Amino acid sequence: MPYSFAMGPTGLLRRPLAFLCLLLGLLAGCNNSDSDDQPAPPAPTIQLATSPALGSFLTDKDGNTLYYFARDVDGTNACSGGCAAVWPVFYTEDIRVSGDLQANDFKTQNTASGQPQTTYKGWPLYYYAPAVNGQNVREQPGQTTGNGIGNVWYVMEPAFSIQVATKSVVDKSTGQAAVRSFLVDSQGRTLYTFGKDTRSPSTQPTNCTGNCQTAWPTFYTASRVFPSALTATDFGTITRTTTTTAGPYGEATNQQLTYKGRPLYYFAADALTRGKVEGQGVTTSEGDQWQVALP
Repeated sequence: MPYSFAMGPTGLLRRPLAFLCLLLGLLAGCNNSDSDDQPAPPAPTIQLATSPALGSFLTDKDGNTLYYFARDVDGTNACSGGCAAVWPVFYTEDIRVSGDLQANDFKTQNTASGQPQTTYKGWPLYYYAPAVNGQNVREQPGQTTGNGIGNVWYVMEPAFSIQVATKSVVDKSTGQAAVRSFLVDSQGRTLYTFGKDTRSPSTQPTNCTGNCQTAWPTFYTASRVFPSALTATDFGTITRTTTTTAGPYGEATNQQLTYKGRPLYYFAADALTRGKVEGQGVTTSEGDQWQVALP
């Protein structure tokens, strides 16, 4: 017998179908909304911190300060034995940097013992872990107590335009080797001063020109960011009578940076190689010597 009320067989079918369609539509809308949500990018493993006294410097993902060692100017880890306990190497397999840094400035190399270590612009990176009650304990995040220790350890500031390096250097005038600290550019290339610039300070812009300038290219950088061992007011600028040719030593300019009143130079025989020091003690026919720029 057919049903006589409104919810007959046809009505019973229509309403569940309409409800099912509505439910499917709502679920589809939720799925579309979820697909629009992008996952948060992974946190950087290397980032920047800032200090009023030290400026910006590198830290790991947890904010632990990273340092460079002046004796690593050749680009290899020179910290071994007891040094390695106080200055543990920094290494991250997955290099992810904050927006102010360039990932291609970071590389990985092995120490003499085969331990991987992350480098920045050729400088191996370290933590600081001083001895506390006979145990080496790493600094807390945000601390920079290792900066300036021994005048060879410094926080790594990405914007450094000049750094301090330390190594054994052979003096060409005597043939003797001695450990010296000296200035290098941001790529670890040695900077020199010229004896004639001290002997004849009034003619500094013309003391090294022509073939001299070819052998001893001038150094200039507009940036003034240095490790804490250096004082910005010790640096100045002179204007030369000739303009350098743009090339591997920088942009063409007639400006030259000075340190404590003495112009700074490269030595072409160093072949743009970090840590190479072939110019110490080289003497001109007039008796003027070239020396590494001492901090």
